[in-house]
Amino acid sequence: MKYIFLFLFCFTAQYILSQDSEVYKNVTKDFHESFNLQNVVAVFDLYTSEMQEAMTIEGVTRFVNGCYEQFGKLKSLTFIETAEGINSYMAEFDKISLVMELQLNEDGKISTIQFQEP
Repeated sequence: MKYIFLFLFCFTAQYILSQDSEVYKNVTKDFHESFNLQNVVAVFDLYTSEMQEAMTIEGVTRFVNGCYEQFGKLKSLTFIETAEGINSYMAEFDKISLVMELQLNEDGKISTIQFQEP
């Protein structure tokens, strides 16, 4: 009986984690495309309402345009790891490679995003 329970638990956990990774995959794809098009409204729409209030559309405009100007086009995002609920990706730009840290809320909206040197 306990083996059946353990099997069901592992199966359910794997299903939930695979759904979570699919959500991250879709959000990173949308961010990548919107960033390269400098579609600030689309990037802004990926954020949680709390992030939208904190950053405002003007702040997101400065973020997207500033990063694009400084780093160039975003060529690729490659998953590195998940630690403490934050996914890390290697972000390859035209001019530099940075680590992008990304956290989504339960609705699949960006609650944390930052770029830093590896």
